[in-house]
Amino acid sequence: MKLSKIPSGIKTFDININEGFPVGSVILLLEDVGAGAREFIYTSIYYISQMKSGQDIQSPVKKKHKEHGEDGIAATITLPDKICYISISKSKDDILMENAHAFHKGFYNAINNGLVFKELSDTYFRNSIAQNLWSAEKGIMEFDNSSDKNILEELSEFISENARNNMVIIDSLTDLMVNETDYLSKNDIVMFLKGLVNISKTWNGLIYLLLSSNILEKQMQETINDAVDGVLVFEWFDKGSVKMRRNLYISKFRGLIPQLEQNKIAKFETQITYDVGLEVSNVRKII
Repeated sequence: MKLSKIPSGIKTFDININEGFPVGSVILLLEDVGAGAREFIYTSIYYISQMKSGQDIQSPVKKKHKEHGEDGIAATITLPDKICYISISKSKDDILMENAHAFHKGFYNAINNGLVFKELSDTYFRNSIAQNLWSAEKGIMEFDNSSDKNILEELSEFISENARNNMVIIDSLTDLMVNETDYLSKNDIVMFLKGLVNISKTWNGLIYLLLSSNILEKQMQETINDAVDGVLVFEWFDKGSVKMRRNLYISKFRGLIPQLEQNKIAKFETQITYDVGLEVSNVRKII
């Protein structure tokens, strides 16, 4: 039997999860604001791009595929053909500016040149108060109202056309969940997620969803957690010092949790730097 995995590209993390995530996974990145989920995505984009171009500076392995296994089960480590970034409310320039300030130019270049970028802000802000307040007529923003599709129709159409064998980032589920309208409810979004998780198994790619913690009621949050394949939680914690630190832990992941528990891994302490991006600085184990 062959099992395929796609790495996050963050070597200090991948070595602790047996080199990657199962293909076809839909992964929720649940974040305390500023705790590192967005930086996880940017860092992953950069290093996956480096690995695809044969310039991976974290690992001596520069092949696109690597096989390992035992007892007749072989795991294939593969890279996505493309990286697709779907921004619900932000412009590409906004995301590029953030990376230009935060990291070295390689991050900027990876996002600027190495992505299939889809911006859905026109659809997202259509008929909202934002369009009334900052319209082109006032010389501020220009909204394209040529499409009559709603945000989930636009989103599902792009994903269906681009997800196969690729890595897809949806930035963000937070934007979708706080934009409840007459024609789009939270339950509609949950059903969209359930359908996405189901069909993603035929695409052999990887889908990341960004969501801020503590914006949804507990029942809705648990419903979303239950729907996806994996949940990576990014949180702040106080280690008894004046400086807050960041934690990452996997609260759920089909096929990965037994490995983490076998290795007695509880949480990953992370740090974010200009040169490296997000990395695991310490692994906290259960003694």
